Amino acid sequence: MSSSSGFLCCAILLLVASNGASAQSASGEPDTPTTLKLSPQLEPPLAIPSGAPAKAAEREAIFLRADRLEGNAQQWIEASGKAELRGRRNTVLADWLRYDVENDEIWGKGDVTLRRGIDWITGPEVKFNRTTDIGFFNAAEFHVGENVSRGSATVILFKGPDRYELKDASYTTCVAGNDDWYLRSADVDLDTSRSVGIAHDATVYFQGEPILHSPWLDFPLSNDRKSGFLTTTLGSSSSTGFEMSLPYYFNLAPNYDMTLTPRLMTRRGLQLDDQFRYLFPDIAGQFNVEGLEDRVTDSFRYLLDWTHNENFSSVPGLSGYLNLEKVSDNAYFTDLSDRLANTSQTNLPREGGFAYTSGPFSMLARMQAFQTLQDPNNPIVPPYFREPQIAMTLNPVSWAGFEFEGFAEYVNFRQPTEVNGQRAQFYPSVSWTQRGNAWFLTVKTGLSMTRYDVDESTPEGSHINRVLPITSVDTGLEFERNADYFDRSWLQTLEPRAYYVYIPYRLQSEIPNFDSADDDFNFSQLFTENRYLGSDRIGDTSQLTLAATTRLLDPVSGEERFRFAIGQRYYFEDQRVTLNEPLRTSDTSDVLLTAESRLSDYWTAAGFFQENVAHPQTDELDLGMRWQPGSGKVINFSYDYIRQQQDDNNLPLKQFDISGQWPIGNWSLLARWNYSLIAPRQTLQGVVGFEYNGGCWVFRVVAQRLVTATQTTSSSVFVQLELNGLARLGTNPIDVLKRNVPGYLTVNDPTVRSVDSAAQYFPGF
Repeated sequence: MSSSSGFLCCAILLLVASNGASAQSASGEPDTPTTLKLSPQLEPPLAIPSGAPAKAAEREAIFLRADRLEGNAQQWIEASGKAELRGRRNTVLADWLRYDVENDEIWGKGDVTLRRGIDWITGPEVKFNRTTDIGFFNAAEFHVGENVSRGSATVILFKGPDRYELKDASYTTCVAGNDDWYLRSADVDLDTSRSVGIAHDATVYFQGEPILHSPWLDFPLSNDRKSGFLTTTLGSSSSTGFEMSLPYYFNLAPNYDMTLTPRLMTRRGLQLDDQFRYLFPDIAGQFNVEGLEDRVTDSFRYLLDWTHNENFSSVPGLSGYLNLEKVSDNAYFTDLSDRLANTSQTNLPREGGFAYTSGPFSMLARMQAFQTLQDPNNPIVPPYFREPQIAMTLNPVSWAGFEFEGFAEYVNFRQPTEVNGQRAQFYPSVSWTQRGNAWFLTVKTGLSMTRYDVDESTPEGSHINRVLPITSVDTGLEFERNADYFDRSWLQTLEPRAYYVYIPYRLQSEIPNFDSADDDFNFSQLFTENRYLGSDRIGDTSQLTLAATTRLLDPVSGEERFRFAIGQRYYFEDQRVTLNEPLRTSDTSDVLLTAESRLSDYWTAAGFFQENVAHPQTDELDLGMRWQPGSGKVINFSYDYIRQQQDDNNLPLKQFDISGQWPIGNWSLLARWNYSLIAPRQTLQGVVGFEYNGGCWVFRVVAQRLVTATQTTSSSVFVQLELNGLARLGTNPIDVLKRNVPGYLTVNDPTVRSVDSAAQYFPGF
């Protein structure tokens, strides 16, 4: 036997490649061209000894058995009654079988099965020449074991090495006896040497009705990409109206490609989206451009987005990057995007720079600017541009029992509506650490030196210097014991910790605020030196943090199943440096409590609680729970309360979020409800959807409503029919469901829908 049958089965499998463009990725993500690959390196062909027959190397031993054998072993052999011919790569079963030894030809009749690996073809008659790869298989039915698919053809013609022709072919991933959907083509030509196939007069049928037709279709016979149309997407939203997208994929080279997507919106007009990707040994990037003549705003609207990363191999450790993004107007995302992450964007980056690393030393040099998208109902102050920023870091280096580290930076800050200036800082530090079996002690001291050159004169002058010593002591204990809780044995830990920081007061009210902000008060912040983010404000303090953590660990695996921690700060001096917050009036901070639990494989929970002990009240409360008793079954709940948000309105935040996925027979119900309990009470984001698993196909319908940054609402409807192993037709809601329902799995995910082993489909060999 030649390798033709195996190649044929693989080729039939790849007939389903996304309506003539690229096949689905291995992960099952829809309509996405496969990963870019580096250009292949040319290699010389293998040498063939002169005078050797071209097919000599392909001749192999065969084994033949049957109820009855007769013939001349040098010329021909006939086998009848459970005939079986086996080669190194293939097996042929038949009621009657003849092997022509001289011509290297196989002819089988009756119940014929041609098998290679987990793929096979059955039919009443097969005949082909192993040397020329010419022959036929009549009334063939084929089975592809990899994805448990099947199909048929009136005849399969073997037309030479690596070339096949299928007449009146059909294909489906439905199990035998179920033809809910199938692909039928009058004529299919396959060339496996070039990994190309051409189907003529191809039609997709669903529930007996044609839903998709193409008079001519070419497709790849491997996972390699191929130019062509990707699956059409359809949808509707309140902002764009009914919309349809028809992407066309250009496979320009193994390491760069382009996708051009016309998007027709009945309310807005025609948008064109062009995406170009490239990959070289030291360079990778992507460029996107979108353009639309909007009928609603009567203006041309566009998006430009370019990301680029490059390693300079001539200088080890040196790399560069670009991240440039621009849109035509403030409302671009809120009008044209169905993603909350996009509609919430306010600052689009425009930056580029170089990074260098050598041992413990690293450096960053960049230019950074932003396009700020303003919400007319809630305008914000644009951030400062860094033009340029040069930062150098020395990671800890040990010497004589001490660790030395340092940070240096120069930044030129520019903002047209604010005070501009330059900042240079240098912060070297040294630490000393001692450890025992159940304790540790770290003492650290450093000197923060900063100089400002402000463009506008201040009462202190345009030059401001600040020198601040910073000292900290960090120590803790670690205890363990065996314990019994919840009818189980545990290894319980107790980890008390103390952290002291001293920073003297320096006048900083005359220093402009370029990049400092209030840091969230949480457990991580309890063990940091500065209570502010950025470098323009360094909080004066003499403070001690006391905290304790206990954990329950599985004594066998060591896996953490429960953690509880409590912590509080104690201040020994009054606060004098402020940023946006009022002066502290208490000598203690809020009490922080946090807990995380996974005592059961089904239940997980987490909580954070911040209590103001000076004025008894809850400043923050976050609760979250997840119940996931199995794949495709999940319920999520969270509640968030913050008494005073850090924004211009100082309004509290109080909202809950419920989401889940639950199967009901062949249906799966999906929903999310994110609701604000603060006036105006409203649904911030709502999603409801259904999935139906038809075995070899899935139907999805999802509706989404969200409040955009401009406090307007946007509604969208997604409808999709997925034919397993072929294509997804309609608007893709899977990304929406993954973002909104943590733990979501498609109903045809292998972990949700058990797929029978391919071996169960084999006839008995």
